[in-house]
This record gives sequence, C-alpha cells and structure tokens, in this order.
Amino acid sequence: MQILIVSTRFPFPPRWGFATRVYQLARHLAKRDDVTLLSDADGVDDDHVETLRAELPVVVVRREQRAQAQSKRARQLTALVGGRSFHSREFLSDELQDAVDHLARERRFDVVQIESSLLGGLRFPSEPRLVLDEHNIEYEVFRRMQAGERSLARRAFYRLEHARFRPFEQQLWRRVDGCVVTSAREQEIVRAHAPATACAVVANGVDVDYFRPTTGEAQPNTLVFNGVLDYRPNLDAALFLVDEVLPRVRAVVPSARLTIVGRGAAPDLARLREYPGMHVTGEVPDVRPYLAGSSVVVVPIRIGGGTRLKVVEGLAMARPMVTTTLGCEGIDVDDDEHLLIRDDAESFASAVVTLLAEPARGAALGASGRELMEAQYSWASAAARLGELYRALVPGDRAAHLAPTPGAAFAGGERR
Repeated sequence: MQILIVSTRFPFPPRWGFATRVYQLARHLAKRDDVTLLSDADGVDDDHVETLRAELPVVVVRREQRAQAQSKRARQLTALVGGRSFHSREFLSDELQDAVDHLARERRFDVVQIESSLLGGLRFPSEPRLVLDEHNIEYEVFRRMQAGERSLARRAFYRLEHARFRPFEQQLWRRVDGCVVTSAREQEIVRAHAPATACAVVANGVDVDYFRPTTGEAQPNTLVFNGVLDYRPNLDAALFLVDEVLPRVRAVVPSARLTIVGRGAAPDLARLREYPGMHVTGEVPDVRPYLAGSSVVVVPIRIGGGTRLKVVEGLAMARPMVTTTLGCEGIDVDDDEHLLIRDDAESFASAVVTLLAEPARGAALGASGRELMEAQYSWASAAARLGELYRALVPGDRAAHLAPTPGAAFAGGERR
C-alpha cells in the first residue's frame, strides 16, 4: 500500500510523546508498506532529517523565511476576534498545502493519514482514504486546561478554544474515512458523534527492547518526572510537584530530591531550579539513565488527553511509579498492582514516601508493570492494528486479500 503521513511536527529525534508515536508507527508500517512522511521541519537540524530518511522517504517544508510579523500571543489575541479556533489555523501554511498538492499530483496514495485534528483545515485529494490519528481529543484538552489554569486570561482563552474547536473536531471525525484513537474511552466518544466513520484503538506503545530494566541501583530518595515543559499539561504537573508534592515528601524524607527531565522555556526552567531539592536537566539525548536512577517515577498529570508515553516507558523499565487517574488514562493498569494512583497532593506525597520506605513493594510493582508492557504495549502490535484499519478501508484488488482479522478494534467504516 502507498501511505502518506502528514505531521504537524517533525518526529525525529523521538524524544517526546507526539514525535515518538509518529516515528514508531511510521517505521513499523514501513516494514510492510510504502510509507512517505510529510512534515513541517522548522528549526529541525538537517542531520536529523537525513537520519530519518535512512529509514523511510521524508518530505519536509520549512517556513523560516516567512515573515514572523506576529508573536504567538499576538496570533492568539487576533483569533479571539475571529470566528475560528486559534488551533484550527496555527499549524496550517501555504508551504504545507503546496507540498500536499504536489505529492498528490506525483503519486497515487491509498491512504493519507494526518497526525492530529490540528491539520484538519488542509485540503486533501479525494481518491485516497483519509485517516485521522487523534493523539488526543483536542477539545477535551482545552476544557481540562481551562479548568486547571490559574490565569483568568488563559482560562478565558481555553474556554473559547473549547467552544470553537469542539464542532470543528467532531465535524472532522465525520469527514474522514477512518479515525485512530489511543483508548476505548475515546473510541466511544468518536462513535457517538461519527457512527459511520471507522474507528480503531491504537494505544501508545513502547519499545520494550530499548526501554528495559537495568541492573544498576537507583539513587536513594530520587524522584524523576520527564516531559517537555513547553507543553502546558507537563508544566502544570511540574509546578504541582514542586509547589505541593515535594515539600510534603521532604517533610518526611528530608534528603528527597526531584529531577525534572525535558526541554522547556528558559524562564520556566530557571523558576523550577529555584526550589530546594531540585535538579532540572533541560533536554537530554536519552531519558533512560534518569529513569533507571530513579527511586520513584512521578507522573502527576492533571490536564491533557490521550495516553502518556512517560507512563508506559517508565513501566517498561520496571520503575516504581506514582501517577494520577488522568496520568494513566487509557492504559490498562490497576492501582497497587502495576503502580500507585493518587489524585490530591497529600495522598500523592504519601504514596511516594511509602515507596521510598518500602523498596521491595516498589520493585514488585515495577516487575508487574514491565510484564504488562511486554504483553500488550509493543509498537509492532500497535502498527499491526493500524494496518488492519487501512486494509478495511482501502477498496480494490490491492487490499482484497488483506481483510482485517476477526475482532479487529474498529467500528463503523461505511464508505462515503
């Protein structure tokens, strides 16, 4: 099959959740089908582009020469007085549309897959089947961000974004031929609003060979949180940790330290470094040494959507973990079997203290988590489920002998 994947962000190196999902699914699909990746690559090193081209055909567009007449904040303010959602326009460009048009003239694609509803405003050829990979249900993210924001201005902005983006996203579900979500809960939401659209659950996975347990000892009383801090849900989690969780932990375990791993804006990183007991790394080439050295991995996500790769990666390395209900949403884990789930600052800190004091309990949770990741969350099986959806959608002799397996995780699919 001829597959075109269109991404809002260049997915290499895969050091954050969105990039990891796009990269891993594309590389596994490319083992069976002819996959081309089209992506915006503003600010991406040429070396990274060439490295990915060694694995699959890559077409990039760059917009550095476009006049940056408005800052992001100015564009947001402009959107407030317009009739459309800010996020329905932010990732679109003439350069990206021209590239889509050019590829459609040069190639006959069976499937065009867009990475997130943020690209729903692009025009696509009518012949290929159009598939939407929903990393999150975006309007849910905006609603949760509105509820979790401290700033009145940001709350007002996300309230309006939610109101405008929700009908846009739901209409897109009805317009595409197939929709891919990361959990059964999200699948039910899509089915309710777009019953004629095929919908498959393709959960976020983990490379269980790359993220595997190590034999070294953890650093005593060390907590680790990893995530890109220019993504608001991760910054909110980091601030929750330093403001409300870490002080409670250090009141019982004074030597406890928190390491925050991931890129972020310089002012945010500087602010986090001011707290006692903190180590803030910025972006790192490999998160595994930090996870391996942790006594407890902490994932206190309170806003956002989709499923968190930081959870499946930490569990794949058999690390003791404390998370929130939202942090492990969409992942088939059980409290006190694979990890500990706590939602308020007091109980979250208490759970961390418990695992620091009882390393054998943490080791048992980690072993159970690793077993679960091996059984259910490999990227190869995720790509296979996505391939089943493609073959259910594509008409003609090319896919006739590739019918989906019985019980495949999709529904709907009436061709329109």
